[in-house]
Amino acid sequence: MHKLLLLGLLGLPLTTWGTESIELQDGTKVEGKILSISSESVVMEVQTTPTIRGEKTYPRADVAKIRRASQDDIAFEEVAAVVVPSTADDPAVYDALLEQKVRPFMKNYAYSKHMPEARRLAATLEEERNRVASGETKVDGEWVPADASPADRVEIQGRVQLAKMKEAEDPATALIAFEILEKKSNTSSSYPESVELALEKIGQLRPQLTRVRANLERRTKEQEQGLKLASEDRRRQMELGIEQEKAAIQAQIDRAKQAGSKWLPLLPDPKVLDGLANLADSEEARLEKIDTETLASGAEAVRRAGEQLHNGDLDGARASLDEAQKLWSQHVLLASLKESLKKAEAEVAAQAKAEAKPSGS
Repeated sequence: MHKLLLLGLLGLPLTTWGTESIELQDGTKVEGKILSISSESVVMEVQTTPTIRGEKTYPRADVAKIRRASQDDIAFEEVAAVVVPSTADDPAVYDALLEQKVRPFMKNYAYSKHMPEARRLAATLEEERNRVASGETKVDGEWVPADASPADRVEIQGRVQLAKMKEAEDPATALIAFEILEKKSNTSSSYPESVELALEKIGQLRPQLTRVRANLERRTKEQEQGLKLASEDRRRQMELGIEQEKAAIQAQIDRAKQAGSKWLPLLPDPKVLDGLANLADSEEARLEKIDTETLASGAEAVRRAGEQLHNGDLDGARASLDEAQKLWSQHVLLASLKESLKKAEAEVAAQAKAEAKPSGS
């Protein structure tokens, strides 16, 4: 129950935690976040609709009272923005939230009126972190036990990586998650949808490549022009700065390569941009050849078979598994479901035999 309460609290606008306000001369109270105060006006960020916030300016002469948020109110806004992960397979996800957001607030503002909320959030994150560390996996809000079978693990990891693709803020990150999914879970039910999503992300990547390349070319020309016009001392300083910038970019490239992904981050480097453009073309051509519609139908037949087995509909399960075999013979759950069907049929046969046996014999 406390978890549901916390999630509900986390969904509130940030101004609920560190609300600032002004009172106008006519008694009207306006709540929001004060952006600036001058002798002429007060500029505030206010909630114009349940989902949209915008700036609004009030003449200083119309403002009778101003209430600023305290330092802990402001600091808690960052904590209040923390969302408990809906999908997690690594304790590091929780460690980052705890160490970078929640615990620093609790240490620095132990006196704050927001401490009860901060403690509840910390307790939830710590509890879930321990569950993941013990082998459980959280997928779309559902917990999968640590003792899942190898086949179920493949299915689970497919769901995890697909969720990461959907949650990714940029195409490159989503494509890295797809690469992991394709290497480890390309026989899972998530694979057909992940292929379609990867194609969509490749389409989103292209305009970003164009934009980064244009910015790089513009910046390079500006640097070249600046070097021509600069004095000797200034030129040396500029050249040193350019070299340091290139070294920092190369360090990022090296770290990305060490991680093992073919999808490098969008960095202002000609070789990186050319490589990503070529990779986008080749991957798009390859993925477009995958019959995702047939695979999705096979995955649906597998899902239906599992449900029918659970409900005791063995004839229906047999028909669904036959359909799945034709559509997607490599689906990771197909073999285990066939085995489950075989056992269920044997149990039914044994029970029928026992019931048919004459009494007293």
